[in-house]
Amino acid sequence: MKSTAQDDQHINFKRATNMNRVLVITYPKKNVSLAEVMESEYAMTNALRDKGVIEHLFSKENDGGGIVVFNAESIDEVKELVAALPLFPYFEKVEYFPLNKIY
Repeated sequence: MKSTAQDDQHINFKRATNMNRVLVITYPKKNVSLAEVMESEYAMTNALRDKGVIEHLFSKENDGGGIVVFNAESIDEVKELVAALPLFPYFEKVEYFPLNKIY
């Protein structure tokens, strides 16, 4: 059975909607120098981006920290990934929010 373009679009849409997204907001500890770990942090987050695990990464202007949208199977997987980041020991607080992508 040959698939049509419409069938392919439906399959791709189904795959996209099955992907779990988790918004992560990090809050750094105050008065801590992060310069020595930033190179390894960027290397790790770039690798996760290249694998499609990190969809978006933003830095917060006012108080430091970041906002990251992960593509993962579960919040537990995202928590493991965040805990493995070189900056993790420098976070005062990390918040996790499951997301449902509408479009």
